[in-house]
Amino acid sequence: MNKDIRKQYNNFHDLYTENFADDEVSNSLFHKTIDFNLEKKKILDVGCGDGKDLVILSKKTKKIFGIDPSIEFLKKAQINNPSGIFKEAVGEKIPFQNESFDVVVSKWAIQTSTNVPKVLSEMARVLKKGGSLVFLTKHPILQFLQKIRDYGHGVDYYKQQITTSKIYSGTITIKEPSHTIGEYFNAEFLKNFEIIDYKEGTDFPASTQINGDTYPTFFIVKAKKK
Repeated sequence: MNKDIRKQYNNFHDLYTENFADDEVSNSLFHKTIDFNLEKKKILDVGCGDGKDLVILSKKTKKIFGIDPSIEFLKKAQINNPSGIFKEAVGEKIPFQNESFDVVVSKWAIQTSTNVPKVLSEMARVLKKGGSLVFLTKHPILQFLQKIRDYGHGVDYYKQQITTSKIYSGTITIKEPSHTIGEYFNAEFLKNFEIIDYKEGTDFPASTQINGDTYPTFFIVKAKKK
């Protein structure tokens, strides 16, 4: 992850926590997708933020772990989950041994990396065989529209560029690298995982709507490690 991109999360941790709503479309759909038995399962949240997703998941399992690049978010995550284990880290280098977890989840985090295939490879590495992966990430269609807005027409969908997002009525500005669908569903990912479910969704007004058009702002993947 780019260091400048990484640093920004310490700057808006309070605003994010204050503005987040449990009934957001993306949040609701994410947790509905985690519809399998978690009892006694060891779960890792990659990009755990303030740990509120793990609070929900801790009702089904007590073996919860989280990583995040923001030390400020990690402080909140530990307060929200006193018995959880949290480490400052990025998805490209998950600080746990091979096949350590039964379940890996991630929400609004993978797209922050400049190397999505590496993050997915690391998730596969720390998952046990037969383990479950559920991730929600920003939709490349949204990022392409943001590129056009930020740089003008003539942009290249396939070229990675930094895009700007304004969320929660413009109270938070986030800069992230753009991605293609192929970066997520790359050959290694398809070799490592069987895709169980795929969903797309739109979460206006949490995400800023560009030019009044309707398009997917996120997608969710549920997969099983082969």
